[in-house]
Amino acid sequence: MIRLYVASKKLVKEEKDICVRLVLPVEETEIWTALQKTEMTCLDDCEIFDVICDIAEANEFLTSLEHDRLDVFELNVFAGLLSALPPNELTVYCEHLKTKEPKSLEEAVYNI
Repeated sequence: MIRLYVASKKLVKEEKDICVRLVLPVEETEIWTALQKTEMTCLDDCEIFDVICDIAEANEFLTSLEHDRLDVFELNVFAGLLSALPPNELTVYCEHLKTKEPKSLEEAVYNI
């Protein structure tokens, strides 16, 4: 499970930030609903804060990334991957996260 807060970059700059908490993985419609609550004008307007994962290796990997370059939908895919793995495969995957040190979320999802 991944927890994060999202807000509109535009409103954050205007100091009128409305943050919404998301717990991933969820259905894409739930992400869109949350993003609408932040009064975002488009997906590029999305600002992500405080990404936290319950899995230590995944959390360490996520904190190494620049949050302003993360895509909430790719984060959802990553959360779905983590939650779908059986315990033994999750252990192997977490070892890969630590040793291969992917440079992006896409690399962690599709290339490990």
